[in-house]
Amino acid sequence: MLFAILFTLPVTGLFYLFYSKYNHIYKKFQVIYNNSYQLKDTPECQDPITLKLTSGQVPSWLHGIMYRIGPGKFNIQRNDGSTFSIKHAFDGLPFCHRFQINGTDQTLVYNSRCLAGAIERNIKEGKSKGPVFFGHVSPVSFPQFIMEAYHRLNTLVLRAKPEESRSPDSRAVGVTVTPNFPLPSHWKKEGRTLVTKTDANILQKINPVTLLPEKVFNYTTYDKQLKGQFSAAHHQVDPKTNEIFNFTLLFAPKPRMVVFSANQEGEIKVLADITQRADHTAFQAPYIHSFWLSENYVIIPESPLTYGDNGINMLLTGAALSSMIWKEGAPTYLHIIHRQGGLVASIPVPGFFTFHVANAFETTDENGDSILTLDSASFGTGDIMHQLHQFGSAQAKRTYTGPEQTTHLNGIKFPPHRQASFGDFKRYKLNISQKKFIKDETICENVEFPRFNQTYYFKDYQFVYGCQLNAYTEKQDESNGLVKMNLKTKEVTRYDGQEGFYCSEPIFVPHPEAKSEDDGVLLSLVNNTNCCYLVVVDAVKMIELARFTIGQFTAVTFHGSYVDHEFESINVN
Repeated sequence: MLFAILFTLPVTGLFYLFYSKYNHIYKKFQVIYNNSYQLKDTPECQDPITLKLTSGQVPSWLHGIMYRIGPGKFNIQRNDGSTFSIKHAFDGLPFCHRFQINGTDQTLVYNSRCLAGAIERNIKEGKSKGPVFFGHVSPVSFPQFIMEAYHRLNTLVLRAKPEESRSPDSRAVGVTVTPNFPLPSHWKKEGRTLVTKTDANILQKINPVTLLPEKVFNYTTYDKQLKGQFSAAHHQVDPKTNEIFNFTLLFAPKPRMVVFSANQEGEIKVLADITQRADHTAFQAPYIHSFWLSENYVIIPESPLTYGDNGINMLLTGAALSSMIWKEGAPTYLHIIHRQGGLVASIPVPGFFTFHVANAFETTDENGDSILTLDSASFGTGDIMHQLHQFGSAQAKRTYTGPEQTTHLNGIKFPPHRQASFGDFKRYKLNISQKKFIKDETICENVEFPRFNQTYYFKDYQFVYGCQLNAYTEKQDESNGLVKMNLKTKEVTRYDGQEGFYCSEPIFVPHPEAKSEDDGVLLSLVNNTNCCYLVVVDAVKMIELARFTIGQFTAVTFHGSYVDHEFESINVN
């Protein structure tokens, strides 16, 4: 068992372990999450409201629903009058936002909902014991630290409950939102479905209209073989067969990854059960947010960003991030799994980590070898992991003041400088026939949240859209614009809106009678100071076509999906 060590230590050794972790891990994360900032809450809008255009014209052919999801509530008033403030942007209680666009009458119907009401109620009533977050660590004394760790051990290990037995709003599942996601095969079949996901092995079914949580479950609900604490928030899907692909990851007592597919009936096929690489060296337990799918292969990155301590720090501090270790100089192994089953190769490439991948496709070279091309937004170090606590909170213009000196904590720069750029959009080429790495190439610097025209899945394509960060200076506000990358020419076109615009991940919606790959629009939720907009951008020229004002607030979101007026998936996460 992962935490068996806790029961074999003598009392003095156990005390030393707790005391050491409290001072050398927990307190260092408190340095990052100091009290100098407070993340903003987003108001709920449970009852749909109809909004009219602020400016421009929505294309008449645009009829559908965009869903977006992300953190919405960070500051919770307790019944005793105190405030529980969540200090990491990834850990705010999740909100789902629904935008129903009507190009005929030029209107937008908007509603939103908090998906973790039970968690909020428990915090208010002082009943939240031993929570686990991505990065947030609550300020506690040493005795409280021990008690919180005991509660986590009790609820996660000793008395763990099946997810299906929990109330529908008792989990924070708020990274991706997917329409038409297949449900477990033994469940009663329904019409339209909407499922939220996160990097833990937890899913949440919500109502596609009201957004009301209906059920929490996990991949073990589909098949008992799919055990593990983690999974990818970004599954993959084959648009032709409608199969979905993902994995479950168990990090102890021995790292194990089970890769699987599911058909639209929710029936599971295990493709690989990985405890070692193809060369028989030990498989590490990496943090994996997304992965690639091609016509014949599932490609999963084992980056040097791993759960290097078997989850001990996570158990003690309550933050998954505290267990993550960056191994400088180590390669990234790309595990190639055949879609019919079996680990084909584990190919080492120069070390990188990716949150988000784009497309993958197969070609044949002049020698008849099978070549695999993989595109992603890549980071060459793990430093980004300590820079995300204020994600989405744009900084107004001022003189930069960062830490004068930095060292490293778990191989990651500490204390962190404010994030000034994203990673780079890179292309990796592998020779599958010879099971070797060919080369990597930087297409564009400082790009994240790549999206593309999903009718080009598994094809050699030309255009990718994403976000590009402009750091604040004494003369300009921090902004997050949209970019269009031409993969053939490396030409980059940018949409900024106006100074201080912080654009969300762009969702590409093709024209129903598209004449080219980029014939369509981009949908992006934009924050600017204390105002939130939905903008429609011409995907060819990268100019704004229309803008709706959502409200006098900001709404930080991670990811989104778009369905047409018949609820057919057009561009999904």
